Amino acid sequence: TKQFARNLDKLAMDTVLRLFKDSTPHQSGLLPVSTFREILLRIVGSKLSTDSVDSLLKEASWAMQGDQIDVNAFLTSIWKKVASGYLAGAVGNMPHPGQLQMPCEPRFADSIEAFKEKHAADAETQARLRNTVKVCGKCGKPNAFTLMNCNACGASLQEIPLSYNDNVFMGFVYGIAKGKFPYKISLRAQTPDLLCFDDPLQCSPCHLNAIPTSVYCPDLRFLFTDPPRGLVLLQEMYDIAAQAALDHYWGDEAFRKQIFSGYAQPAAASMLEELACGLNFPPSMYQLHLQFIQPPLFPFHDDMMKRGKHFNKGRFFPFKFMIKALALGDAMKMQVTAETTVEAIIEKALAAGVDYSAEHDAMMRGVAAACEKYSPWKEADFKYSVTDEKVFEVSGQTEQADLDPKQVQKSDATVLQNYGRPYGEDGKPSGTYYKYAKDPKDVAGFAQ
Repeated sequence: TKQFARNLDKLAMDTVLRLFKDSTPHQSGLLPVSTFREILLRIVGSKLSTDSVDSLLKEASWAMQGDQIDVNAFLTSIWKKVASGYLAGAVGNMPHPGQLQMPCEPRFADSIEAFKEKHAADAETQARLRNTVKVCGKCGKPNAFTLMNCNACGASLQEIPLSYNDNVFMGFVYGIAKGKFPYKISLRAQTPDLLCFDDPLQCSPCHLNAIPTSVYCPDLRFLFTDPPRGLVLLQEMYDIAAQAALDHYWGDEAFRKQIFSGYAQPAAASMLEELACGLNFPPSMYQLHLQFIQPPLFPFHDDMMKRGKHFNKGRFFPFKFMIKALALGDAMKMQVTAETTVEAIIEKALAAGVDYSAEHDAMMRGVAAACEKYSPWKEADFKYSVTDEKVFEVSGQTEQADLDPKQVQKSDATVLQNYGRPYGEDGKPSGTYYKYAKDPKDVAGFAQ
């Protein structure tokens, strides 16, 4: 507090962030929230209103444990918001665990448009092959229609209209050869009922998706039409992803030493404590898919998380919350329609003793701690750093005004990602098709 007080002259009239940057981010320990609030009010004096301080604390609910706040986590987060930036222009030699080598030809050796024509009389199949999205005008990524910023490049989506695109994940399930691009999978595991693969737009070196293939479930809400069955399905999805991560990533010695900083391989259950693992609503692809993201995040995505643009509360539903809510059984059973809100699910779970906000906050603390724990990204492995949307030499001294940070990020994704490894002779990601691809009539609706 004395260090804060000595820096009061540096406090801008409209922000408390600069104070925390110029002070220390290294305070530690837990304090009662009420006590910490009084400390903050004394620090800012008349420079900021009580409402501003209360708003700052409200945004920091993730750093709270009951009626106490983790001071170190809070101050470090505030400091990083002011001093945000990330390494870019990867040049280092990164290990890339290869995907599962099980070559398979597509079940339907033509385009998704031809598949739609073949099933033109089947309204249900037509609906399953379509997503409602906002397509980023900067990088072209389809995003969930509620997002404010693209979760691939960070560009604003506020002025982007709603549109429809092809449901690639159902293309995987049906074994369709191609859409606007080949529907090849960076395969990590497969069974007749489940498929696990590298996310095509990885946020971390180990970022997997797990989807069911014998049932169609457009999003997480429909799991609550039958909580016991939903619980079993979601646990199976986690299990296949966790085992794939252990086999392909933790089991690769070079990868474990460099990316996981030599830490010993964890058990499948214990690794959950540091994962960004859960389901998005609305999804970008309308087939239930479990995001299994093992930290560390890539530098760009780590920066996005610190700026509050990843795993947003109210959109990202942690696996632990979902499991606890579904385990309540009939107490969580709901009649779900397209109009059912996730807020209704959150409220119903809270009334039954499962707190979505607390589970989300706990997950975010675990992910942040794991990113710090592994911390494999070194300046020697990058040419540049990016701060305030400007590219500098990695030393931070000379601006590279001719470089677009989003183009640098796009190049970094190609260099750093494990999707599609090993790359083909053309330098592009490789992949295969799902061995157990289904006919539409063999994929039941979860809620039917």
